[in-house]
Amino acid sequence: MLIKNAKVTGFDTLLDILIKDGKIAKIAQNIDEKDEELIEAKGSYALPGLIDLNVRLKNGVLNQKNLDTLSNDCARGGVTTALIISDFTPRLDNESFLELLNAKVGSLGVNVLLSAPLVNDETEKLNNIATLIQNGASAIWSKSHINSNLIRRGVQYANMKKTPLLVDCYDSDLDDNGVMNEGKVSFKLGLPGISKVSETSEVARLCEIAGYYKADIVFQTLSSERSINLVKEAKKNLKAYSEVSIHHLLKNDSSCDEFNTHAKIKPPLRDENEREAIVQELKNGDIDILTSAHSPRSILYKDTAFEDAAYGIHAISDYLQLGFTYLVSSGLVSLERFIQMSSKMPAQILGLERKGEIKEGFDADIVIFDPKSEETIKVADSIYANEKLKGRVTTTIAKGKIVYQKA
Repeated sequence: MLIKNAKVTGFDTLLDILIKDGKIAKIAQNIDEKDEELIEAKGSYALPGLIDLNVRLKNGVLNQKNLDTLSNDCARGGVTTALIISDFTPRLDNESFLELLNAKVGSLGVNVLLSAPLVNDETEKLNNIATLIQNGASAIWSKSHINSNLIRRGVQYANMKKTPLLVDCYDSDLDDNGVMNEGKVSFKLGLPGISKVSETSEVARLCEIAGYYKADIVFQTLSSERSINLVKEAKKNLKAYSEVSIHHLLKNDSSCDEFNTHAKIKPPLRDENEREAIVQELKNGDIDILTSAHSPRSILYKDTAFEDAAYGIHAISDYLQLGFTYLVSSGLVSLERFIQMSSKMPAQILGLERKGEIKEGFDADIVIFDPKSEETIKVADSIYANEKLKGRVTTTIAKGKIVYQKA
């Protein structure tokens, strides 16, 4: 396969990219290879495929249809590697099931990886983490608000196996059945709120535990400036990473107005002051990873009273466009910095040494992105409905094969 006349970040001239056996074999001007499948970029960007460490299956259910749908949505959004958070059903709690799943996800178009759940929710006991990692799990995942001894064991396993620990930081005991951000909008709607301290208290606790044992830890989908600053302080003692969803950078809790259940996500969209503070942390370089926080729900679980509606958002198929439109084109971050947060850093965290960059010898996970195009989101149940996005994914290549082409 040969990509012609593409922009590659860090180079001033248009380049060709030759792909052989699933790898980037050569990057140069005017590569002339006979009988190669040709992709004419016409001056569009050739970007490393995005890597998302926080992806869930539709309705939290594991089946072949949902795996296929996830792969297709990833390809449309420029995501070539997705780590599935293991809170789906049926539970992933033994090596035999993991081996079966690895075979299933290995046949998908994009690279789909699996996290190992630290605890069995039903028994509230530690899973056989060492065996799950040995049999192909790429990370350990846990909720923060569990027995502290279990968290300690998870941190120790992460350290021993040199595997990242991903933690969802939230203490439900600090909220009275809250369903959205605690603030003026929740008061106006008469809805119980979710406080920021339910997140920050858990971040602080995890920083102390992980710092003591010197383990790598990813603090997932942080939604407050205080949380990000706690992680920044923790970096003095350990490898800690702050992850923020693109939605918390772009939207605030006013999206929930008129009881819009499609804006009901967890952690909740915060107020405008908090959103602006998080954006400032982004500009300061203190946010390490971005995510689409993809967690799609059927209309059955959304078209109901706000209190009863499921948390979740379908966004991975618009991920690269959203980032390019609102972060890069707006001047908040450079394209290079966006790729660092959404591809290169996630690859480093997972130990994917040949992903996250366009380099010779690296895996051919490449997105051809046309920055001059414009598209309007026409999906009525999206919180970005009718917004005009800049750029579009025209071709996605994963494992050296085309998995998506814009018609």
